[in-house]
Amino acid sequence: MTKKKTIKLNDQQLMLMADNVSDIYRQLCNDLFDNVVERLHDRGTYYLEKQPYLWQLEKMDDVGMLNDYNVKLIAERSGIAEELIRDIIENEGYKVYKDTHEQLNSNAYDYKVMNDLISYSNQAINDVHNLINTTLPKSVQATYKDIIETTVAKVVTGMATHQSALDETIMKFQQRGFYGYTDRAGRRRRADDYARTVIKTTVRRTFNEMRMRPAQELGIDTFYYSIKAAAREMCAPLQNQIVTTGQARTEEGVKIYALDDYGYGKPGGCQGINCGHTMTPFIVGANYMPDIDDDLKDLTEEQAIENANIQSKQRAMERAIRNSKEQLHVAEIMHNDELTDKYKTKLRDQKRALKSYIDDHPFLYRDENRERYYRDPRVFATT
Repeated sequence: MTKKKTIKLNDQQLMLMADNVSDIYRQLCNDLFDNVVERLHDRGTYYLEKQPYLWQLEKMDDVGMLNDYNVKLIAERSGIAEELIRDIIENEGYKVYKDTHEQLNSNAYDYKVMNDLISYSNQAINDVHNLINTTLPKSVQATYKDIIETTVAKVVTGMATHQSALDETIMKFQQRGFYGYTDRAGRRRRADDYARTVIKTTVRRTFNEMRMRPAQELGIDTFYYSIKAAAREMCAPLQNQIVTTGQARTEEGVKIYALDDYGYGKPGGCQGINCGHTMTPFIVGANYMPDIDDDLKDLTEEQAIENANIQSKQRAMERAIRNSKEQLHVAEIMHNDELTDKYKTKLRDQKRALKSYIDDHPFLYRDENRERYYRDPRVFATT
């Protein structure tokens, strides 16, 4: 009798790496905005107060220098990001493919896989760079000009003092971010959000395909669906179960769920956008179910769905903290003490609220990486 084997679960390392690459574009946009602020504050605001239209002409003359700097910075950061994207998709993706074959006691690799991985990375890089290298420089210029025109209008009409008009307008546009695209619902999306979506979607697709492809090559259509404390409505029934890309059935007394019955691959379905579950090849009768943590053993579908809503609020609080850190940074480089104090106070309150929220829900945990103002020495070593 053949001894059953415990399956090995693939981790989420690829998605963590994707987050790090996405953060390069977030920091790029932050640094481009810093340059806008520095240009606007350069040589003071004397003429903004005394002769606002002269100040406007002076600042408009700086557009060329602003653009030259931006194009150089974008090219440098894009080159770094491209190298990392290729490493994640091509090298790490192939490792997942080989590791999955080894788990299935197979070395029958399809060497066309690398060509597919190269194609995926090329497509992701082209999609991101088409926007970052073309739309982003124009968006920075448009933001710069809009800040100037809005500020002058406030000063001329007496709506605000010259310093308040400039700094308040800068903060308003900082919160908007640089325009990237308009989605199907007509909503304005930031350039760095677009880059993050493309990168994470491509890496997720790569991760899933490289786990499933060895199974498909060997005629296996059954997989173990991972379990987490928080799960969306379509994922909750599948947690810690065996699923199939084929028809629902029972094998050796084991119920096998059909992925298509749970919206497989659709935005709100299992393995859809932002789904964090992994599927690992599983042969009924040959593999053991993996051990799960004690705190997950009695988890119900209803609890998992409720936990997902709770976790979603935590993510929103973390994003708010990160945004406040970015706003504080801008206030500091403007040397605006009033705004600096405002955002320091706001940040303290947000951190206190997040800690209290996590304490109220034991399954949550603090990850300060999700709150950080991003700085990567690899990026800044080249600029």
